[in-house]
Amino acid sequence: MSTASHNSALKWVDLLNESVHTSDDQDIGDIEAVNREFVVIKRGFVNIHRYFIPAAKIDGWDGNVLWLKISEDEVKRRYEKDVVPEPSRYLTKDYANYYSYGVYPPIGWIPTRYAVPVYPVPTKAEQQVTYKCDLCGTTFRDDEELAQHVKTSH
Repeated sequence: MSTASHNSALKWVDLLNESVHTSDDQDIGDIEAVNREFVVIKRGFVNIHRYFIPAAKIDGWDGNVLWLKISEDEVKRRYEKDVVPEPSRYLTKDYANYYSYGVYPPIGWIPTRYAVPVYPVPTKAEQQVTYKCDLCGTTFRDDEELAQHVKTSH
């Protein structure tokens, strides 16, 4: 889905299987099903949890994640249901070609909340590779010396 541009109209069917985060930046699962009133989020593979989130609680799509206006605690307290979405009422990836989508509420674009982590650049001294024998702990300047040491000493 991340290939869609901000100028294109988002369709709910395109967001199926995409990640959902709460307002406190907790990944609560992926979109399993949608209808005009709810987004069903599925979390887990063995111990499955489903959350039926009202469309009004959605903040928007940032190109990578669907963001909610509510916290993880509120999602778990108010919206968890132990029910599989009824295929006759919900649009799912498996049945997307069988439905006319009707009129769904618009999905708003929001600024990207994901920031690429900044990693420190190692200094020249830190970049120096040390080759260490795992058996005796002796260090060597290159892998050839280490290989020779292992052959002759161990």
